[in-house]
Amino acid sequence: MRSFLAFAYIFVIFFGLMYPLLGIAVFAFMGIMVFAGRRKKWCSSYCPRGSFLDIVMSRISPSKPAPKWMRGKWIKRVVLASFITVFIIQLQMAGLLGSWPQDGLIKLGTVFVRMCIISSAIAIPLALLRNQRTWCSFCPVGNLLRKSS
Repeated sequence: MRSFLAFAYIFVIFFGLMYPLLGIAVFAFMGIMVFAGRRKKWCSSYCPRGSFLDIVMSRISPSKPAPKWMRGKWIKRVVLASFITVFIIQLQMAGLLGSWPQDGLIKLGTVFVRMCIISSAIAIPLALLRNQRTWCSFCPVGNLLRKSS
């Protein structure tokens, strides 16, 4: 299952902008897992990015522990606030905050794919410099899931 999720993650990163409904699929998968009571298992078992980081990046990561400041509450709050802000700006730019456009689902999928690409642009360099799961220590999704548990 984790290998499939890692492959799906790579597929979404490379083809998501051409096929934006893939972004909707990733978001729907996360929602299903969370509502099915799998909040605690999302990060360790179901997160496609986490699977990719464990399976692929762990082979080339120096496995240095994340600095203490990257695990603190304030970085989690700053990253969460930043991602919510970027998400809202992207929704506004896509015209999704007013009346729903005819191609709204495609635009929403594109927003989800972009968020995945942005977070990957942070996660992959951190995996190359520190530990494959450094991003996970302040991931906004994991942070929200921890707060909701």
